[in-house]
Amino acid sequence: MIKKIDQNNKIFQSDEFQKDKYKFFIILQNLNSENLVLYSDEENYVLCRSDKEWPTWIWTKDNLDVTLLPEIENAIDKYRLEFDTRFTCKKELYNLLKNDNYKNLGDYYFEMGYLVCNKTIKPKKTDGECIEATINDIEVLTNFSYNESKEISDVKDLSMEEAKLKAEEKLKMGTYYVWKNAEGKIVAQASFTIIDGNAKIANVYTLPEERGKAYAANLIYVLTNKVLKEGYHVSLYTDYEYIPSNRAYKNVGYVTEDILINFSCKKIMNNLI
Repeated sequence: MIKKIDQNNKIFQSDEFQKDKYKFFIILQNLNSENLVLYSDEENYVLCRSDKEWPTWIWTKDNLDVTLLPEIENAIDKYRLEFDTRFTCKKELYNLLKNDNYKNLGDYYFEMGYLVCNKTIKPKKTDGECIEATINDIEVLTNFSYNESKEISDVKDLSMEEAKLKAEEKLKMGTYYVWKNAEGKIVAQASFTIIDGNAKIANVYTLPEERGKAYAANLIYVLTNKVLKEGYHVSLYTDYEYIPSNRAYKNVGYVTEDILINFSCKKIMNNLI
């Protein structure tokens, strides 16, 4: 039976969830959110939202019992908002919802690749080097974060003020890196977040005029080697239909382990939670 739970619920230690925990890294990350909203039956599924501005993540056991579908649809309805609400789930669940003619399914559909790397492949050589970003780079990093948010599907568009705050937060973490070319110009960025033994590479962005020069591939290669040597499992999410970024990741050793689905639900007049 569906119920509201907290971040210490037993389901997060279950064998089924633990098997998928890195694939659903965002749930692990969201468990520390001040605005956390969690619903579950404590065995087969979890719905997790950190904030109304971000997608709700839905974890389900593999080979889900289809008799649970009405219960899950009811849970999804609890998260619907006054605007088109986004969700992320396994492809299996999305197909079940679609085949069940779930009436509140929206028009938005986006395939997100879940990639992992156990051993790197050295990319094409390029000029420049990877260095840790500093507060002296804040203007460039703010512009990178702002422009990245405009380009990537299913990411909230940031204002310049929000982009600056995001860059400042990442600088505090000490896991924010840039690639400087031979002229000393910052041409690419990337960062990583470590939770529960997994390092998730994110915020990969290259200046449009500097793309195709293997800057991002070399930056990802350096960061991936760094966290692998420290003993972490390494993963990232990607727009599965965007060939250039997928090629860059696969060229340095990442492989597709699964595809998750981002989808929308129709808006409601008054949300339930």
